[in-house]
Amino acid sequence: MPPKQEELLDILKNVHYPGFSRDIVSFGIVKEITIKDSTVLVSLILPKEDKKVEAGISEDVNNALKDVPGVSDVQVIIGIRQESQKSQESASTSKKLPEIKHYIAVASGKGGVGKSTVAVNIALAMSKKRENVGLMDADIWGPSAPIMMGAVNEKPVATGNQKILPIDKLGLKLMSIGFLVNEEDAVIWRGPMVHGAIKQFIEDVEWKGTDYLVIDLPPGTGDAQLSLAQTAPLSGGVIVTTPQDVALIDVKRGILMFQKLNIPVIGIVENMSYLDVPGSDTPLDIFGRGGGRKMAEKFNVPFLGEIPIDPEIRIGGDTGNPIIESNPNSKAAKAFMDIAEKVLDFVE
Repeated sequence: MPPKQEELLDILKNVHYPGFSRDIVSFGIVKEITIKDSTVLVSLILPKEDKKVEAGISEDVNNALKDVPGVSDVQVIIGIRQESQKSQESASTSKKLPEIKHYIAVASGKGGVGKSTVAVNIALAMSKKRENVGLMDADIWGPSAPIMMGAVNEKPVATGNQKILPIDKLGLKLMSIGFLVNEEDAVIWRGPMVHGAIKQFIEDVEWKGTDYLVIDLPPGTGDAQLSLAQTAPLSGGVIVTTPQDVALIDVKRGILMFQKLNIPVIGIVENMSYLDVPGSDTPLDIFGRGGGRKMAEKFNVPFLGEIPIDPEIRIGGDTGNPIIESNPNSKAAKAFMDIAEKVLDFVE
């Protein structure tokens, strides 16, 4: 009797990507497993062409599955991940696209899950590990990066070549619509205006020298997300959620959005996951716990980590001194650092 796909997928979780401690399943490399009679066909999608890596993974997959009861033959087909057609067209036709190595989107299916807080702290955590990191606040309707980064009084200036200079803050190159619109002004924009703003923030900002650009998207799955996919070749997307069911329902929308746009899902972050209670060894699960991990397993995407509820996170965001800066040894800061490391592993 041939084995089930779930059984084979669990076995492949023991196959590591060459040079990394993470497995090929959590990296999103296993595209499909097909079972016909006693033959198993494994389709893999690698991030780039590398014959040595291809040979190593093929051998490891064969060794992992060949002795499974009911399996007589293992065939491995390897493809190379392609950017979405629209992203390719945009990159080839737009001479203004900056030479940024990695575009990293941070998204959420709904508002109120702390997406911007996660984006800011991930970007700062990445800047502790790599140079030349930028943060683009593309949340047109609710830009919060200026407040969270302590840059509310900053104003971008134009260069001689008609580029907008991003703000240098806490080691990041920072740009936000919040710098260009008064706090009292309501932003009521629709499709074409949103597309124009996203395009301008990428093409007309002086990102020269930026290797990693973290992009904080508006919540949901609308014009801004589509515009970004059409404008820049995204390396991948991070989805932020909270543990309760009402938030997890929207995780599916975020995953499907990235998949339809041919954008790799870097993984899921569960924010406000638990509360450490002073004097107790048992954390308090105010909103439940583990929902983000379960959704990651359900959709076969990596789970990047849990962020605890910590008043210092909120205080840091309100005062412009994020917890990565104010208390780098805290459990929350260490969680952000660990997530940033996983994001870097994925895109690199």
